[in-house]
Amino acid sequence: MSNKSLGRGLSAFLDMDNTQSSVTVVTNDGKSVININVEDIVRNPFQPRQVFDEENLASLAESVKRKGVLQPILVVRLDNGKYQLVAGERRLRATKMAGLAEIPAIITDMKAEDQLEVAILENIQREDLNPIDEAEAYRRLIDEFRRTQEELSEILGKSRSHITNILRLLSLPEDVKSLVRAGRLSFGHARTLVGSAEASRLAKQILDQGLSVRETENIVKNVKIGRSYAVNSNEKKNHALDPEILNVAGQISALVGLNVRIKLKNSGGVVEMDFKNFEELDALFQKLNRLS
Repeated sequence: MSNKSLGRGLSAFLDMDNTQSSVTVVTNDGKSVININVEDIVRNPFQPRQVFDEENLASLAESVKRKGVLQPILVVRLDNGKYQLVAGERRLRATKMAGLAEIPAIITDMKAEDQLEVAILENIQREDLNPIDEAEAYRRLIDEFRRTQEELSEILGKSRSHITNILRLLSLPEDVKSLVRAGRLSFGHARTLVGSAEASRLAKQILDQGLSVRETENIVKNVKIGRSYAVNSNEKKNHALDPEILNVAGQISALVGLNVRIKLKNSGGVVEMDFKNFEELDALFQKLNRLS
């Protein structure tokens, strides 16, 4: 299969008059689309999407009941007489939910590498594939099929920087990746946490305090340089990580040699310092004595 046909989009595989595509359409009785028993179709092992929205599937199933499946799925024929799904898992699931026995399909002859690329392309074109599933699909193309990031950029119509940033998410802890998969943590938040030793704790803080991506970036920066900074509800609403407050916290931290948090409350606030042991507390006491 040529990169050119993939770059044209999924429609390249459904165009019966496309003589440029290397996909061979196998027909029964001269028909380009045939009905296949849903029980004869096995799941695509290259399916990048691991999470399916049940509410959206139910809505699609209702549409299938009323109007049928408007776009055929894509399958390859297996040696045992069954069919392996290539593209259209949501349509197949919705058809089963609707209680229908058959689904329209196009049978193709496609290599494993091409099946993965098509499955990724179909999901990306829907624009709701979560970033972790997308990243793992890219990783499979790179590791199993020796694709480069430059080739993925050309094949899938994504920028090189997008692919690089998506792949970096795979270094996040599993609990953080689960939050991204579930849609609780955005791509922007997750990208900010990449490389942070405090990623899991910060992810929880993002959810607990409803932090923006910009607020998260500021917190991550302060964690990296050894400063501690907390955001409470009043501060988030009115002060949102005021750079002057951050600067003051940093200066106090440098002065006393401890991590410092500043929490604003109405017109005042609280300064908190962390110490690991009594030696650090005693050192703070001595510094304060010298300053008095």
